[in-house]
Amino acid sequence: ALGSLTVAMAKPTRDTRVPRDRATVMMAIDVSLSMRAEDVEPNRLEAAQAAAKEFVALLPPRINLGLVTFSGTASVAVAPTTDRAAVLRAIDTLELAERTAIGEAIFSGLDSIRTFQAQLQGTGSADATDPAPARVVLMSDGSNTWGRSPEQAIGAAKQAEVPVSTIAFGTDDGFIALDNDPHVPVPVNHEQLQGIAEGTG
Repeated sequence: ALGSLTVAMAKPTRDTRVPRDRATVMMAIDVSLSMRAEDVEPNRLEAAQAAAKEFVALLPPRINLGLVTFSGTASVAVAPTTDRAAVLRAIDTLELAERTAIGEAIFSGLDSIRTFQAQLQGTGSADATDPAPARVVLMSDGSNTWGRSPEQAIGAAKQAEVPVSTIAFGTDDGFIALDNDPHVPVPVNHEQLQGIAEGTG
């Protein structure tokens, strides 16, 4: 899925001249506790980290790449940059936390893209006022439990004309162990992830 997305990002999305170094991708990686489920070897989080690193390696070097991490809150770990080493370092240091704020992750990605594009406009570079291709790539097991809803985020992404590609990590049989329960089911919410992708185009 990441390989296909890389090819798609390398192609123009419409018949307009856009400087390649203005194209922006924000990866958003779920670090909620459910991502420690071992239904994907060695676990969901490490599988997502490996896939994210592969995506970093495949993405054309002039495309700006940033990273959002999210659990109960979402934060921009790396603002859009062509410095791939910074993104890789951030991927390596991900830590799990409680709750899952998928909507907040999308909002954070959109805000980061908007801020980056505004900075480019401030430079006065050619074509800086024209819309540049941008996308959020959301890696999650897909059950929002906190913050603004995915539906609100879908509306914001549509308004910003930024598609959100979603990639599911896990299976319907995943579970984690908590202090008071050794077998807490954490099935992947395919419908929610699919709805986000389709709802944002």
